[in-house]
Amino acid sequence: MKIKNNKILIIVLSVVVGILALGGIVTAFILNYNVFSPEKIEILDDGHNIYISTTANDNYKAYRFKFVDSQNNEIIVDSENNVMSLSELIEEGVKIGETYMVSTCYLSDNDGNNSQYSKEISWDVYTYLDSPILNYDEEKGSLSWSQVDNADYYKVFYNNENDIISYQTTEFTLDLQTINGGQREFYVVAYSNNKSYKQSNKSNIQQIKVIHKLKEFSKITFDSQSKILSIYGEEELEKFYVYIDGSSYEIIDFDVEYVTQTNQYIFTVDISLIYNDSSNIGASPMSIDEYNIFDGNITYVDLGTE
Repeated sequence: MKIKNNKILIIVLSVVVGILALGGIVTAFILNYNVFSPEKIEILDDGHNIYISTTANDNYKAYRFKFVDSQNNEIIVDSENNVMSLSELIEEGVKIGETYMVSTCYLSDNDGNNSQYSKEISWDVYTYLDSPILNYDEEKGSLSWSQVDNADYYKVFYNNENDIISYQTTEFTLDLQTINGGQREFYVVAYSNNKSYKQSNKSNIQQIKVIHKLKEFSKITFDSQSKILSIYGEEELEKFYVYIDGSSYEIIDFDVEYVTQTNQYIFTVDISLIYNDSSNIGASPMSIDEYNIFDGNITYVDLGTE
């Protein structure tokens, strides 16, 4: 009986060892050959840069990204990382403005053991414009910014009391005398007419104390019959001075019209209450505050226009 039991034990042990050996082979096979494809591929946008990502898998040595364009041309990019930036992909031949069908797979240490490709997604490749670099020339009283590749125009943003004002231009400078004075904070954003180039992020910020010098009136006329004084200027005003024989009068009640053809404002005021048959009539803008000042000359009525 003992001999018979020993034979049975030997047979059982042999079967167990065989099963364990087979299990080890299966386990080794599974570790070196994963039939699963990546679960998903994503396009990531952080508001500054574009990335392409696939599901990480530590059982494989690398990742392969495949891009197929509208002409069925393929671009294959292998990477040790499961996330790649657009700048890296551009170096590999991916083009901004092109539409690709994108898929990815895992690369194995052993040839032929790569995973299957994931499902394809469509990707319209776009990017962000570079941010302009903003500079301030205090001597010239002007802002300037760097030209941005693929930008068609720029917007300069600045604060005016509780509002944010924007000024659009295709130039690369802004004369600060064209805006109201005050403590201002400026930044610039670049824009493109091509949808594949999204607007840039804000430039660096410049904080500037803007001193705006009001311009002299270009012309003044006076109708002696109606006693209407007409004043021509390039800037809209809330108040100004009228001078009668050297005496100054602050004018806050008047009519104003903007003439597009001449790019001028015409201020009209009835001065019958202060006019005394004098031929010496003049006017000038008034300083508003420490930021908007007038230090120019008085403009007088041309006697030939009375």
